[in-house]
Amino acid sequence: MMKKILFFLLLCSFVGQGQNSICIGKRIEIASDDDITRSVLVYLPPSYHDSSLKPTKYPVVYLLDAEANFNYFATLMEKLSQGIPNVPEMIIVGIQTSKRETDFTTNNDAFWKLITTSVIPSIKNEYRCNNFSIVVGHSLGGLAVAYALNNYTNYFNVYMAHDPSLWWEDNSGLKLFEDNKQKNFKGRHLYLSYSGEKVRHNGRSRHHEAIEGLQSLLKEGGCKDLQTYFKEYPNENHGTVQIMANIDFFRMLFVEMFIDRNEIEANPMVIKERYKALSEKLGYEFKPTEKYLKNTAKWLQKNGKEAEAKAVLSINK
Repeated sequence: MMKKILFFLLLCSFVGQGQNSICIGKRIEIASDDDITRSVLVYLPPSYHDSSLKPTKYPVVYLLDAEANFNYFATLMEKLSQGIPNVPEMIIVGIQTSKRETDFTTNNDAFWKLITTSVIPSIKNEYRCNNFSIVVGHSLGGLAVAYALNNYTNYFNVYMAHDPSLWWEDNSGLKLFEDNKQKNFKGRHLYLSYSGEKVRHNGRSRHHEAIEGLQSLLKEGGCKDLQTYFKEYPNENHGTVQIMANIDFFRMLFVEMFIDRNEIEANPMVIKERYKALSEKLGYEFKPTEKYLKNTAKWLQKNGKEAEAKAVLSINK
């Protein structure tokens, strides 16, 4: 049964006495069948309502701890998707919580049932979503991402955990992977960041030991076919690591999308080749957007490359 979206409020910053608003997204309340509600924040990319473009579907990012992270994350992803894009335009769904230790620790099955049976179906019903999704969490939110990867494996394509608290409750996060080390994670990607040497001995040795334990388990062949990427940030602390890692990880995830225009001028079909490579890597078909192709063709025409511009505009036909 499709869940109800109860109401929404625009998320705006007001500027000056005239109260001119800059709206990042909107807040909605989603009700489940048993009348439990969850507050989520929704960001739609600039092209979503652009009437000059054909309606299309978008990847979705589910962001935990939205009350702290939504504004900066939505702004960051919008910037990375502009111009010569590093990432695709995406719908961002920020999931708020006031009970982190209940929602995000290892006894959090009720939380993920609510997300997978109420929030995700409601978002897909209300917005133009494709079937590629990413979940992002930091600290205890990173532990929640680890839980979702192991127990809700087929709901997201990419799981990003920033400095995850795998050590929580006697290494409960690490034990999730140990218990599932024979499981096949084909088609799933884990990106994990952690803060560096300068802070690791500041009362945080268990935190890093658990992450290193997961790295060892994976090196020994555990969690078959799980595509993983770990990165340490020596100059970041637990609070700042997610900002730098989100930039790096999203750019790396979609690295094939960033194509120098000089390459396109020399060979317009490089766009098609790179998007094919991206699709093969992620196991999901990505195509260059109408907006990107039009902007690229316009640049080529401005530089007297009419034939190349026509070739670019024909790529998705």
